[in-house]
Amino acid sequence: MKVLVISRGVVGRDMGSSGVRSYHIARVLAEQLPNAEVTLAVPNEPDIPSPHARVRIVRTAGVRDGLRAVREHDLIIGRDFPPYAFPLFPSKTFVLDFYAVLPVEWMAISHRILHEPSRRVWTGYAQHYVNLQLTLADYVLCSTETQRDVWVGAMAALGLLTPGVYDRDPTLRRLIDVAPYGVRPDAPKHARDVLKGVVPGIREDDKVLIWNGSIMEWFDTETVIRAMAKISAVRDDVKLFFLGTEHPDLVTGMLLDPPRKAVALAQELGLHDHSVFFNVGWVPYNEIGSYLMEADLGVCAGFDNLEARVAFRTRYVDLFWADLPVVCTRGDELARRIDEAGAGAVVAPGDVDGYAAAVLGLLGDREGYERARCASAGLKAQLTWERTLRPLLDFCRHGESIAQAKGQRRPALAQRAAKYAWWYARQRRALASA
Repeated sequence: MKVLVISRGVVGRDMGSSGVRSYHIARVLAEQLPNAEVTLAVPNEPDIPSPHARVRIVRTAGVRDGLRAVREHDLIIGRDFPPYAFPLFPSKTFVLDFYAVLPVEWMAISHRILHEPSRRVWTGYAQHYVNLQLTLADYVLCSTETQRDVWVGAMAALGLLTPGVYDRDPTLRRLIDVAPYGVRPDAPKHARDVLKGVVPGIREDDKVLIWNGSIMEWFDTETVIRAMAKISAVRDDVKLFFLGTEHPDLVTGMLLDPPRKAVALAQELGLHDHSVFFNVGWVPYNEIGSYLMEADLGVCAGFDNLEARVAFRTRYVDLFWADLPVVCTRGDELARRIDEAGAGAVVAPGDVDGYAAAVLGLLGDREGYERARCASAGLKAQLTWERTLRPLLDFCRHGESIAQAKGQRRPALAQRAAKYAWWYARQRRALASA
């Protein structure tokens, strides 16, 4: 069996969660399926070693490279599939890795389009793209049971859940199952000093709160920064460090509102480079361990909205990897796990006083802090890549899709491909004129 893993994100020295996920999917498939030939297709010139001796990393820079890669493989895994793959639909098996509810995330990102008619066109195009991907899929992965409910509903609405599909498996687990983001297999290493006694304003004996990852539209940095104003009024040894602002996949950066507004608020409150610090850039994948090993708490916050309900905060997983207690807002799946396990503190969205109290409470209670560290390590054990990817491994081993027959899906696929192409052209015109 020849397996192609298509990475939407950059895979290399600097990579975000999308690239990391593809990298480890390829690794686990090579480790667990000794008869499989695994290729990882990436959009960049990779500057990182292959995750396994039997994983070949190739750059697919254009249509010709990508089409060749799809043609040469039997099973194709990706967050989405490029249009040039559609003609090969009858002869290939497509595994759709929908680990995020993209329409909800895109709704938030669409606020970047200030011209409202163009925004409506862009979100319409995005929805038709999702419909096309679900129609193409022979098997679907997602990150949580809530996400699974969303995608099952979407597939039902598209007519993809026929009586025959249901009869083959009334649970539908053989069509769509849960495979969340996982914990890397190596232990975090403190290769060098990076924060304490290194960053001007952070002393060697300070307590560091670390915001792991980027700043996107669905993250509430304001609550955490305002909580830091209250914390710094009673403890000048507590510092907040944002690990990344410029994303390697160019989905966010200092020119966009979320990180720019976070810096402006820290400056307005007199906290910038005193109690609140921003790493302008991105920490290389192999150096994240040094930062997390110097941190004392992981922090994050979201809003009370639909995004939180369907989210799986991949940034928390690295915090578990380093056994860090976490202070976060409730609403998402991993916040629920943190709360149930006692791996930190979970507060209401927007509760500045509660957030400050939770941080101070954990830092001021040595025994409670150690219990939370142990609980975080327990969550890590639940989320190894080898464990989270079991549904994908099972599908690869038995190799049989229960999805609606390809011949039955072909008319809908052709219709949805035409609609997608029309909406794509329309949104290009709308954005050009906005």
